[in-house]
Amino acid sequence: MSLPKTFISCDWGTSNFRLRLVNSENLEVIAEHSTDIGVKKRYLAYQESDKSISQTSFFVRYLKEQINVFSAFENTSKVVASGMTTASIGMFELPYVDMPIYFDGSNLHSKVITESNLDIILVSGAKTATDVMRGEEIQAIGLSKQIPNNKEGVLLLPGTHSKHVEFKNGKFTSFTTHMTGELFDVLRKNTLLSNSLTKADWDPKFEPSFLEGVAKGLNNQHLSSLFSIRANDLLGNKTKEENFYFLSGLLIGGELAYLTNSKQQVYIATTGILYKLYNLALQQLAQDIVCFDADVIDKALLIGHKKTLELYV
Repeated sequence: MSLPKTFISCDWGTSNFRLRLVNSENLEVIAEHSTDIGVKKRYLAYQESDKSISQTSFFVRYLKEQINVFSAFENTSKVVASGMTTASIGMFELPYVDMPIYFDGSNLHSKVITESNLDIILVSGAKTATDVMRGEEIQAIGLSKQIPNNKEGVLLLPGTHSKHVEFKNGKFTSFTTHMTGELFDVLRKNTLLSNSLTKADWDPKFEPSFLEGVAKGLNNQHLSSLFSIRANDLLGNKTKEENFYFLSGLLIGGELAYLTNSKQQVYIATTGILYKLYNLALQQLAQDIVCFDADVIDKALLIGHKKTLELYV
């Protein structure tokens, strides 16, 4: 059976919900809709309800309501959903699949929920003995199209909880999670360092402070260097804006420290300021770096969802 003309991509995370109506052939986004009703909020709403329907039906009801926002969705019957929607607090819990996972995602766990004329294909997350992820594995599968099957290296997915996904010969073999973004936010807002930091748009003048932080992070000096941010503010050695980027460099350097002296090829998938900062940091390691184009990154989840859909039609 051939692919339907269109399908709905659903990315339902902890804090956000996004639908995209997608042309199956060229992955053009025909329409898009998002809300702040992430899985956590929807689950809390279910807990506060009379529970006259199942948790699965409660989530499906919200999904259908949002689909109906767009009249263009009316003739589309296939939904591919990933992220926290397959967690215990989501639509239907699916167990994590053990690594490795194939580039085509064919060994991920999945479940089809049929509701009226709607087929909702849920996709599981993945795990190692010490780590778990839900959602990023689909992005990685979408990006695998850009990775030769005979290559070995690591795919970096920077973010609040950065994922470093190792790959070899057409399989994602392992991964680690780095809480770099969340830790940066906590230190910036909720510690004594908060008065010594001021957020500022990137400017090349901040590069020396950022790279100083990267160097210390790469040398595993990030913990011993944190208080220097406060001291440098009090002593007038750095501006609060320079301290902001020093802290960023310190944590990103700490995240990348394990790659020191590594010969792995590094693929990085991010855009905007994170691309600028991670690229600068990786250059200090003299790594073999491949940076994906913004369009490739934007379509990664859609490609992953399309690959999942292909397994069911």
